[in-house]
Amino acid sequence: MKKIQYAPLMDNYRDSYNHPLLEDEVYIKPQRYLSYYKKDHIDHTYWKCHAWKHYYKNTFVIFSQQDIIVEYDKETGIVSENSFNSFKFDEGIKANGMPNIPIIGGEQPAPYHGVAIGQLTEHIFLWSSSKSKNMWVETLPPNNLIEKGMEMISAEYPFSRWYRPVTFAYRFNEQVTKISRGEPIGLLKFRNFDRDEDFSLEKFYPSDRLISKSFNHATLKKYLPGKSWEMIKDNQDSKCPFKKFF
Repeated sequence: MKKIQYAPLMDNYRDSYNHPLLEDEVYIKPQRYLSYYKKDHIDHTYWKCHAWKHYYKNTFVIFSQQDIIVEYDKETGIVSENSFNSFKFDEGIKANGMPNIPIIGGEQPAPYHGVAIGQLTEHIFLWSSSKSKNMWVETLPPNNLIEKGMEMISAEYPFSRWYRPVTFAYRFNEQVTKISRGEPIGLLKFRNFDRDEDFSLEKFYPSDRLISKSFNHATLKKYLPGKSWEMIKDNQDSKCPFKKFF
């Protein structure tokens, strides 16, 4: 079983990897999807389907480490001050809670046509000692988001060569959204496109070099706008067709 190292971090904390909620004694670790949601599926016939279990075999549930409340006004676009404690809003600034968009005709228009979009400040940095450069991670919505009126903005990328942290972003369809500590906030699904593998997660503190590399990869888009994705996505080790003979 291939190990994937992970390090949780709080993006809005002065020392991102050393937030009090990330200490081993209190941190709620990820759980395998097939274990955490077993009670929701075991009574159905598809539970015995090998293809269905194969789809979820490398999927892990990620949990909120704190109680969260997101409040905003759909008409004015004003996001409450407390909402910024756990989220970053693309069109909001913490100073006054107003959308950070141009004022047109003396009036402040509402963002996103009345739907706020925020990125959770709880991130996860992933890496692996594997030589494979084709290991990908995908973010998927857990079952509880629908009842909260939340929609996840899913994404995937090759974490084995793009050292940016995993982030979770959502659309908030309700003006008030509450998330309790210990509730699922996202799913991480892992795949190695070079071979079929089973993965496990190991909480680990990254080296200074990895932390620097992660920061650089996450901010590369500022210096090479529109180019960083293709440059990193296509940066695979060349494969010699005669390698097997050496």
